[in-house]
Amino acid sequence: MRLLLVSHSIQEWTKYFSRYFKESGTETLVASFSPKNIEGIKTEFLAGPEYNALKDKHCYFTSVPKLRKIIKRFNPDVVMAVYLASNGLTAALSWKGPLLVCAVGSDVLERGYRKSFSISLRNLLIKFVSRKADLINSVSTEISDKLKKLGVPESKILEMPFGVDTKTFYPAENMPRACPRKFICTRAHKLVYDIPTVIEALSILKQKNVPFHCIFTSDGPELEKHKNMVKEKDLRDCVDFTGFLEHDVLPRALREADIYISASIGDGTSVSLLEAMATGLFPVVSNIRANAPWVEHGITGLLFETGNSEDLAQKLQQAVNDDKIQKNAGKKNRELIKQKCDIHTNMNVLAQKLQELANSAKDRYNQPRL
Repeated sequence: MRLLLVSHSIQEWTKYFSRYFKESGTETLVASFSPKNIEGIKTEFLAGPEYNALKDKHCYFTSVPKLRKIIKRFNPDVVMAVYLASNGLTAALSWKGPLLVCAVGSDVLERGYRKSFSISLRNLLIKFVSRKADLINSVSTEISDKLKKLGVPESKILEMPFGVDTKTFYPAENMPRACPRKFICTRAHKLVYDIPTVIEALSILKQKNVPFHCIFTSDGPELEKHKNMVKEKDLRDCVDFTGFLEHDVLPRALREADIYISASIGDGTSVSLLEAMATGLFPVVSNIRANAPWVEHGITGLLFETGNSEDLAQKLQQAVNDDKIQKNAGKKNRELIKQKCDIHTNMNVLAQKLQELANSAKDRYNQPRL
């Protein structure tokens, strides 16, 4: 089978997908908007070296001729595109064969800061791509429900998270620790992840003389704003920004922490949350629909009211002080991720679906004309 993967090479799942398929004997080519090579994987670029995902959305239309040339030259059996309303759009406009698109979260779900016109346009794009696609890998029930609401047949939807490499993300031997004081937030510095609420909560904890140290391990357009906020709140002695951590470094950073924080106002199935749970961390996360299937409040983690820094501070203080809940949560969370979100198992399912799509297309092509 020959697979063309239309995705952002900078994303960790693109690296994992492409290497998985290559190692399984699938001839794989990545067509990427992000100008970054993946070691050992053939990659062609659809945009220039200065591509900016936030500013250069026109590239999803203007790159169609280039992708068509790549398709003609590579002659894939099946195309897979990650992010339905962006990469999936380019793939749907460029390719008439078997197409699988992945709906991850922000590409489908509405966000409070989007204008109504933007939401309406996005919904039209989602409908168009969904009609063209043979199968849609939705990573959460919330995404599946939105797709169905827009008229996508249930038979087209494969609901399954990408998953976590549980062989790489595993707990430290001394988890849970007797004095859980180390917090970590691995979310990008973007509006949807509401980092200011986290910083406000940390400020409240400091005012209450609760000992802690928190690290933020990503980058994003709001990073400098958040650094200034930490400075203004006089939190520089207990908060650090590492910048973006490569995926081979991230598991170690998680193992050095005790409590995982996410204040996201919306998500698909958060891989960041799953990675933290697989590593044995105690999750304190926003009470949004995407987190509900993974965090059982008061048992395997704590949920706080979205955008409420005082509630987050109270839940963090509870997590620090409650030894019993810490001990019970780590093992349960690890087992949950191994059962439902092991990336090796889920990739086998995805590979099988791609092969079925390729075989189905060949069968249709080889049928005698009446």
